[in-house]
Amino acid sequence: IPKTDYGSEKYKPFFGILFETENLYYITQVSHPQKRHKNLKQQKDFFKIFDPYDTTRLIAVVNLNYMFPIPKECTSAFVKKNIDTYRTFKSEQAKSQYINLLNKELKVINKMDLGNKAYELYQIKYSDPDDTVSKRCIDFKKMEKLAKQYNKSQFQE
Repeated sequence: IPKTDYGSEKYKPFFGILFETENLYYITQVSHPQKRHKNLKQQKDFFKIFDPYDTTRLIAVVNLNYMFPIPKECTSAFVKKNIDTYRTFKSEQAKSQYINLLNKELKVINKMDLGNKAYELYQIKYSDPDDTVSKRCIDFKKMEKLAKQYNKSQFQE
């Protein structure tokens, strides 16, 4: 995310496009697990990612209620071996371990069908606004307007 400082030793990974609408892609972040996540149940907007080699080990979570649109023109491919462009590592071993973690997360995420689940959540937000899950979601339509405004301003400069 441009102009966002997570610190030199942190990186906020996004794993790909969930779905698209008009000239926008919807994406969401992978978050580090917190203690409170262990007790939370998976729901329409919250998914746990467990280590594929140790299914008791929670390695990340995905909150679809915070997914957001970005202009298609503002995306770029992520090359894992160049991750040190975005954050620092204490050693090559630490970099390698982080890339391995990203690979584990992606392996699980790719099996989860999150794109369809994300689109379903998007539809629920507006077809059933009083639903508990809908109330937890950001206003996707408002974010779409902001993303389009951002895109226009980038091409006017």
